[in-house]
Amino acid sequence: MGNLIRFELRKILGNRSGMIACALTLVLVSGMAVLNLASAVTNDYASGKRMEGFAAQQAFHDWADAHAGTLTDERMAQDVAALERARELRAQNEEMEHLSGEEVIATYGADFYHATYALVCDDYYDKLENALEAAVPQATSLREGARARLELDLDLGLMNVPYTQAERDYWLEKASQVAWPTEYGYAGAWENSFDYASFLGLAIVALCIALSGVFAGEYQTRTAAVVLPTLLGKRALPIAKVLAALVFATAYWWFCAAVLVGINVAVCGPDGWGLPLQIADFSNPYAFTMGGALLRALLLGYLISLGMTALTLLLSARLRSAMPVAVIPMAVVFLGMFAMFITPLVKLAVLTPLSGMNWSFRNMVSYALGPVVMDLPTALAVLYGAMLVALTPLAMRAFRRHQVA
Repeated sequence: MGNLIRFELRKILGNRSGMIACALTLVLVSGMAVLNLASAVTNDYASGKRMEGFAAQQAFHDWADAHAGTLTDERMAQDVAALERARELRAQNEEMEHLSGEEVIATYGADFYHATYALVCDDYYDKLENALEAAVPQATSLREGARARLELDLDLGLMNVPYTQAERDYWLEKASQVAWPTEYGYAGAWENSFDYASFLGLAIVALCIALSGVFAGEYQTRTAAVVLPTLLGKRALPIAKVLAALVFATAYWWFCAAVLVGINVAVCGPDGWGLPLQIADFSNPYAFTMGGALLRALLLGYLISLGMTALTLLLSARLRSAMPVAVIPMAVVFLGMFAMFITPLVKLAVLTPLSGMNWSFRNMVSYALGPVVMDLPTALAVLYGAMLVALTPLAMRAFRRHQVA
């Protein structure tokens, strides 16, 4: 069986169009990760100098370090007061609106820069305001502000699709598990990897192309007429093909994931794995660390890739040409992206691979059947896990029963 699996793996690797698709996807995912880092622009925390590209990552690190620590209610009061004071000073010196950070320091001094320009341009204060201003009157603690923001989002619904009472209770209960006061700091590598993990959905498209000929290739080359009448062809060969496909899918998925994460860690460093997910969005209802959220996202993507592998194998076993086998999963992935813009279809659209990975652990997507509610990651895990379990044996059965001339 081992030799047969290795033989089938070599056949998958011999699929030229599939290998080209896998290579191009790997280049695309790597390129987007590098481009995200290389196109970053910010100001140096100390000098106000404009920083671009990879050098900007150290500046982001310095900005986050300036706010590192526990965000207590006392800290919030001080930060809000500092931001209000910065706006007052900026309004009194309108000419600074047209100056760069370096020019503000040269004209007004470093202390003035840090008390005005630096605060107004700091992403930390944008996230702080977004959370605190959701409450009326403005919240004085992040716990209160995050709760108010979450309730406001629930009131607005998911793209105007209202939440049921059971869904509201579900999300409020999940958010209550978040620990407050939260910690803040730098987690650039893990935050960037988490944000860009959804692009690994493109790797699923490449996988489907690479695996499209696993069974269909036997029909096209007419080797099915030779192997299927044999006992080995009916019993061992379908199992070997499925195992080879799953081995390839596993290796390719985790290699792509390792490249994506590795690029970000190499540039940004490993700091911040254990910081809470709330550093990216204070109102996020998931009580995970940044590293934990990234790991869950990658594991979910891996399960989705296995479910799509099972679908591809079934199509390959049922269809005589590898072309439609590759096109159908591709259509599922990309049509799901377009369907996101059609409000009645949004909850169906996010069950497709790329859209689902993009929204998981970030948006409050849920499915309710009476009092029973599951969030999007759970729904995706159930759906693609069921596809893997159900469609894999159906693919083997369809191949065994294929009629040969």
